[in-house]
Amino acid sequence: MKRHDWRLLPVATAAWVGAWIGTAGWVPERAGWLAALSALLLVAVVAWRSGRIWLAVVMMVLTVTLLASGMRSWQRHSTHVAALAERASTATVEFTVTAEPTQRKGVVVGAARLSTAQSQGTRVTSDVPVVILASGPVGADVLRMVPGARYRATARIGPAERSAPEAVVLSLRSLHGETAEPDALRSLAHAMRRGLRDSMGLSPTAQAALVPSLVVGDTSRVDEEMRRDFQATGLTHLMAVSGANLTLMVGAVLAFVRAAGVRGWWVRVAAVGAVALFVLVCGEEPSVLRATAMGVVALAATGVSSGSRSTGSLCLATTLLMWWDPWLSRSVGFALSVSACAGIVLLGPLLRDSLVRWCPRWVAEALAVSLAAQLATQPLVTAISDEVSVVGVIANVLAAPFVGPTTVLGLVAACLSGLGPVAMLPAWLAGWTAQPILWIAAAGASIPAATRQWPSDPVGVSVLALGSLLMGVVLVWLLRYRSGGVLFVALLVASSFIRPSPLGWPGDWSVAFCDVGQGDATLVRAGPRAAMLIDAGPDERSTVECLSDLGISQIPVLLLTHYHADHIGGARRIIDAFSPDLVIVREGPSPGWLADAVARRGGQLIRAVEGEKLEVGSAGWTTVSVPGYALHDDPEAEQESANENDASVVGIAEAQGVRVLLAGDAEPRAQAAALASARRLGMSLEVDVLKLPHHGSSRQEARFFAATGAGLAVASAGESNDYGHPSRKALELATGLGMLIARTDQQSTIVVRRSGQGVVFAPRR
Repeated sequence: MKRHDWRLLPVATAAWVGAWIGTAGWVPERAGWLAALSALLLVAVVAWRSGRIWLAVVMMVLTVTLLASGMRSWQRHSTHVAALAERASTATVEFTVTAEPTQRKGVVVGAARLSTAQSQGTRVTSDVPVVILASGPVGADVLRMVPGARYRATARIGPAERSAPEAVVLSLRSLHGETAEPDALRSLAHAMRRGLRDSMGLSPTAQAALVPSLVVGDTSRVDEEMRRDFQATGLTHLMAVSGANLTLMVGAVLAFVRAAGVRGWWVRVAAVGAVALFVLVCGEEPSVLRATAMGVVALAATGVSSGSRSTGSLCLATTLLMWWDPWLSRSVGFALSVSACAGIVLLGPLLRDSLVRWCPRWVAEALAVSLAAQLATQPLVTAISDEVSVVGVIANVLAAPFVGPTTVLGLVAACLSGLGPVAMLPAWLAGWTAQPILWIAAAGASIPAATRQWPSDPVGVSVLALGSLLMGVVLVWLLRYRSGGVLFVALLVASSFIRPSPLGWPGDWSVAFCDVGQGDATLVRAGPRAAMLIDAGPDERSTVECLSDLGISQIPVLLLTHYHADHIGGARRIIDAFSPDLVIVREGPSPGWLADAVARRGGQLIRAVEGEKLEVGSAGWTTVSVPGYALHDDPEAEQESANENDASVVGIAEAQGVRVLLAGDAEPRAQAAALASARRLGMSLEVDVLKLPHHGSSRQEARFFAATGAGLAVASAGESNDYGHPSRKALELATGLGMLIARTDQQSTIVVRRSGQGVVFAPRR
């Protein structure tokens, strides 16, 4: 076992802490900052005079990093441009694009450096990083901008967060055009990235989306289904330019040159050449340079250099990067990159040496890198997602051998893209070397227990970190034997198909509100293993997991209140897997795929009718109102979204004496229509449970809430969602009427049953 050099670890830690504090919102005028710096200097001086030289060095690094990063942060957020932002000024601006813009939820986001801003006769010259936001036709123009080129535009200048690396936010109103072309190197890099995309023309859609993502981090063609599959299987890191990708790519290059008989320094030359090509094609963006630094350090642990020096190299690289860009200390991506690199450096060689006893070296290295990175990053991934990917280890191990060849072939295609059709052969080959990764992601995501909920509080993350450490120690011993490897895989596979539930949960339940994130899926129990399903959640994975948790294998009736994605995203999979006899939908046209899917499985698609009653086993449904497709023209809301919300079917579900009012995303006008419909039909809206309409948004009708007389209100929403659901207004309205509150974002799936004269609920978490 090689010894590691830990001397620079305190220095790297001090640099990271100093950069994090310094970028928190430095204000030099405050006395607290001066007192803190003075105290740190005093400690450094005392340590130096007492002969503790290394402690003095660490304290000086902390002090200098804090001071330098703090001054940079203060200067960046105290410029004349920042003053314009405080006034929310509209200005004519010139900026140089530093990275290819991307689209997120309809908004185009880009990074640039601002050159000039002119507003109301005032012209400001600067050189600060900014965020670009655009949508609509302007967003389409922004997506075509070339890194390195300079553009002129009209934009509203808004303030950025004090801890953000950007000085201001530019919300573009119009793009006037390009004022300067990029330099030759950036033009070449952009041409190769664009050429890579174009050369994938002969490949299937999924391959054409994945290869540019793996090679250059271009996720523009990645759809939501692929993104969810990769997230569920812990493969999301493959879709970004990362040190792990670089390591796997160079590992493939080294395996090839060694197989060709290359030895000695020529191996290092091949590695350096591969890294240089990687940087050239991916561009000189900060994320690429950071990934390169981490990847080069990781390579030292996998055979290019001496593994015993890798720890010191990692600490040195981290320290230098903190000084170069102190805002990296706040980057989750950078923290993941460092932790993955640390895992590869510390655990990778041990796992490789264990595996190489019974499998080829190239396989051992690929598996060791993947396992080490997965174990090292899992605590951080869980801290930001509240999940542990059970299939992530297997998925990463299985996918790792295909990442390097795909990246190499993709880089070759990018370099040959100037030759037109010549590039299509390596691009086509890259697509088919990437195809197994797509199969692995899709298969892993379809497993019932692909992910597990895990608390993201400090205690939960600490326990998980300790567990990852212990697993690493056990694997080093276990994987020395072929039988140990088989046992490890068998245990992972078994745990992927078994989802343990809390002791005694769910019990004898009647109605369940599934935790599907920001969406709706409600189960009304019709029998021991059967239930009506009202809405299918935003994706099939979370909905199927809920069905598995509750032991449901039959869905005779599926009711979709309306067609927003957070209510029908999982419907296709539910229909294919459970073949419901009846699918009930709102008035108006329905998506073509829905009718096709129902017909293919032999079911019947019908429209909901007011006053209609339906009984399936012990479950019942009564439709209260079906407001219609285009009933409203709300001037205070976005038209299309408001219309679809208010087209929601409203009804009462009942099972084993528990009555629940379900209103989809109905807002005040549709809730008022439901009240009117109930009066017209002579129907009572009194229930035991009210599922808060529209996930508990602030737009609610108080009379609708009061008419229910419910004792329990359930909010189905995603944790820390962007919409602020459930809103304080909705919660206060419900509690003011005497309702208890249950929330899927805080308590996971919630089951309800009758007990005596009332109902009781039991949360999964």
